[in-house]
Amino acid sequence: MKLLPDARHGRPLAVLLLLIALLLAYVLFAHFWFVSPLLASRTELIELRDEEARYRATAQQRKAVEERLAEVRAFEAGNPGFLTEANFDLAASALIQRLQEQVNQLGAGERCLVVSRTPFRNRSEEPFERVTVKVRMRCEMEHFVAVLHGLESGSPQLFVAELGITSRRGIAPPGQAPVGYLDVAFDIYGYLRNKGGE
Repeated sequence: MKLLPDARHGRPLAVLLLLIALLLAYVLFAHFWFVSPLLASRTELIELRDEEARYRATAQQRKAVEERLAEVRAFEAGNPGFLTEANFDLAASALIQRLQEQVNQLGAGERCLVVSRTPFRNRSEEPFERVTVKVRMRCEMEHFVAVLHGLESGSPQLFVAELGITSRRGIAPPGQAPVGYLDVAFDIYGYLRNKGGE
């Protein structure tokens, strides 16, 4: 058995073994210690450069974004969805006044009356502070519908909840038909622009 190669094949085999040894030395001693960290740094540098380019593009849009933000703030300042008063007490007073104005506009006199109105603080967590007034009225149907429509369709936007209606018959003078009216209880509420609890 012959361990050494033929003299004809000895030189190419020696060159091949030298190349394998050099490649192995490069992989073990140079690539993992020097080249691999540099390649990782290069990749990170490319990612950071791309991120910087995105930030620069966003920064160039600053003026347009500020103009748009000013438009949105101007729109929100005139938004009829919120009560304009500064706090709960002023807003509740304004709601009561608005309710009374709606009733007075009808000119119905005794045929449509606000019996009671009580401000109520909502204790539950909400994104905006709710201002609620509990109302009890005595009205004829056509007058109550007009009051309800006026409250819900005006500005700022108000909501009606917990509506309870009981039909009552009035006492009529002799020879006239008794007049019916409604005994109505409901909550009317709106929202303040500031966050609840602030």
